[in-house]
Amino acid sequence: MKRAILTLLALTASFSLSAQSTFVSTLKAKAQKGATIYGTVECDGTPLEGVAVSDGFTIVKTDKKGLYNLVSEKKNGNVFITIPSGYEATVAAGDVQPQYWAALTADKGSAERHDFCLKKVDNDKHIMLAITDIHLSNQLGDIEQLKTIVMPRIKEEVEKYRQQGIPVYTMCMGDSSFDLFWYDFLFDIKDFRTTIGKIGYPTPIFHTMGNHDNDGATEPNADTDFNATKKYRDTFGPTYYSFNIGKVHYIMLDNLRYRNEKRKNMKPGKNMAGARNYDHIVVEEQMEWLRKDLAMIEDKTTPIVVGMHCPVYRMKSEHNSTELYSYFSDENGGRTLPPALYFSEAFKEFKEVHYLTGHTHKLITTHCKYSTDYPQLANTIDHNVSAICGAWWFTAAHGGPHLAPDGSPAGFSVFPVEDKSIEWYFTSADCGAEKQFRAFDLNAVRDYYRTSGELHVLLENNPLLTDFAKVEDNRVAIHVWDWAPDWKITVTENGKPLTVVHEPMENPQYTVAYKIPKSIWRRNLKKNTFKAETTAHMFHVTASAPDTTLEITVTDSFGKVYTETMVRPKEFSKNMR
Repeated sequence: MKRAILTLLALTASFSLSAQSTFVSTLKAKAQKGATIYGTVECDGTPLEGVAVSDGFTIVKTDKKGLYNLVSEKKNGNVFITIPSGYEATVAAGDVQPQYWAALTADKGSAERHDFCLKKVDNDKHIMLAITDIHLSNQLGDIEQLKTIVMPRIKEEVEKYRQQGIPVYTMCMGDSSFDLFWYDFLFDIKDFRTTIGKIGYPTPIFHTMGNHDNDGATEPNADTDFNATKKYRDTFGPTYYSFNIGKVHYIMLDNLRYRNEKRKNMKPGKNMAGARNYDHIVVEEQMEWLRKDLAMIEDKTTPIVVGMHCPVYRMKSEHNSTELYSYFSDENGGRTLPPALYFSEAFKEFKEVHYLTGHTHKLITTHCKYSTDYPQLANTIDHNVSAICGAWWFTAAHGGPHLAPDGSPAGFSVFPVEDKSIEWYFTSADCGAEKQFRAFDLNAVRDYYRTSGELHVLLENNPLLTDFAKVEDNRVAIHVWDWAPDWKITVTENGKPLTVVHEPMENPQYTVAYKIPKSIWRRNLKKNTFKAETTAHMFHVTASAPDTTLEITVTDSFGKVYTETMVRPKEFSKNMR
């Protein structure tokens, strides 16, 4: 009985952890006339001047006494600071959420005090991990997969840099939870937060929300977009804010307008009030705050990093490296460039802008400078980061590797930053950071497809899938996961270079690891959720014989070289690494 009580108390304590600041300063503070929010910002008892404080609408700065006053209608229900360069926000023991915000508790017309405490740190050189789409819902063993497959890689990367004395942080670009199962599995965004703390995530995390972090039980009306974020705001605070680390200015935005519309004959799921639909857009309310935030940055050579859930840009065609496609929605729900260009206009004065995004579960880096039609975007790169969950945790749960829908391994991106210089690389859950491509002997793939009865049934019922049983002799396919146009790929056979052909195609490993258990084992042949998709990151060569050895060299944007001595025949299986 005693043990049970102690266990209950421990669980209760973990659930009561608060991401918000509960700090009470000894510095004197008095609300000015008309102010409804006031307080101080300090470091070890010393007031900090010039720290930006906002309610999501107005931005003010602290004075010499570290004091701020805000005239606020308290619409968003919180107040937050923009952490200045050279400082970190407090993180409570056993927690991973920086305390840069506070929930507002008094009525709209009453003045309330909220203080913030920062600590001094040298972070001009730092590491930013980019994670997204964790989708914890307490099914398919997802929590255990997170603990045993993904977390060891994250901790490995973090420890590597901490041993060098380099501070490490994390940005999470949303879809931490899975709204459809908040009520079905009694596991919502608050449970995610408790879980991520209990498994010992090793860095502070700056969150933004995704479409699946909205509450689908919210009734559709004029305030749906705001009301659906309540559980998120109670858990993580503001849905948009900014902070500085070293010489980089970071911004987190909610680029979803949640509609959750009623539909005729709709079957939305248990306790869902609507269709859970949304637009990809940054609403004007956020845009107004964003412009104010950016206007406070005097040095326009400051790199800007913006975390959002949905991508902004993508190359329109798999075969076309210059024509841009937009993920942003127009007012009619379509996807055209003008809304995206309107958003990007806010950053036109800055030398370097990085969008860190998720949503697609794929790993695609879009250098907008290669789009010759939009010279105003030459400063912009959209890093669409691979999902932590891959294909909803499905492939590993069914005995395969942990894969994303484009066939790349699931994982996260790492951004080493030194002063104003930003680099990046991908770390896969299965292979780590030292492997950035996978080569397939298509002779072996062809044999596998020809002899597999399961694949025969799958292809018969899904004629749009690629039938690798028909591939030409002696071809080798190379999937370069985070390929960009400035990467270099060379292949030699007996010392002679082979012609490398850029040919978008499906990844056969994903078809075997995902589609067979999804369609064959579950006897659901027609449903095409997370179908095997063509990826632009595929290349092929044609060898002279089936048993020659190939030397494959891939060089990334920063000159780092990755190699494989490919001894052929090379076995193909769903578990190949």
